[in-house]
Amino acid sequence: MDILTIIVLVVAVVIAVLLSSMLISSMLSKQMRAIQAMIATSTLETPTREVTTPTKSIGSKKAEESFEKERKKVFQGGVNEEEILKKLKQVIDEKVQNVLNEAKRKKERLLMLLDVARGYALGFISEDEYNAFLMKVLAELDEFKRLWLARFPSQSDRDRLNQMISYVARTKLPIEVREKGKERTITLSPDEALIRITSNINSALSILDDLIKKRGENPAVTPLEIQLSQEVEKLRKKVEQLEARLQELEAL
Repeated sequence: MDILTIIVLVVAVVIAVLLSSMLISSMLSKQMRAIQAMIATSTLETPTREVTTPTKSIGSKKAEESFEKERKKVFQGGVNEEEILKKLKQVIDEKVQNVLNEAKRKKERLLMLLDVARGYALGFISEDEYNAFLMKVLAELDEFKRLWLARFPSQSDRDRLNQMISYVARTKLPIEVREKGKERTITLSPDEALIRITSNINSALSILDDLIKKRGENPAVTPLEIQLSQEVEKLRKKVEQLEARLQELEAL
């Protein structure tokens, strides 16, 4: 009886994990119209400007201004170097202390980009609107990469982050592919482009999940993901308890 219970619980865990992706996709599709309205009403900056001037929080901006003033005083010989180093550490700490939460926010942005792609495939969003939103997301990812590496300076992480950004950049419309056995290229239809975009964004999301898990955090961001991860964790603990009980019975 105990062995049968363990098997049932393990099967339930597997089914829950398999159903999660289907349920998440269903929930996200309902947000498409809201995203369309957001894109239509928001003013998107040009790609060049976004890459070169990433958004900064008010607190970080004030800290940097204070740091710059202190730096000038140091070069003028009016302040001890120890003070300027403290200011520098304060600025850096403010920027990188919440980098794992920032990683989860970037995951949410990628999920939103996928919704925008669905809107494009259904004809609600134009190609230019999608590309404008894509450029904004790419600028945010570039800024996030610098923050992550400041917190976790690792060559392997740098390579993974560059790969993630590359996956996202490949979703720029129109998407062209070379015909098999021919030299000319063809432009994918909206439906075909959505398939390619979904594959690339899922690859980018997988990299983010791996980086977050590597640092000991749960990568779940949507309510459904969080709920499913909690249920899976409960089932895992029950399985462990049953296995321990089974070992005790076998010992008897």
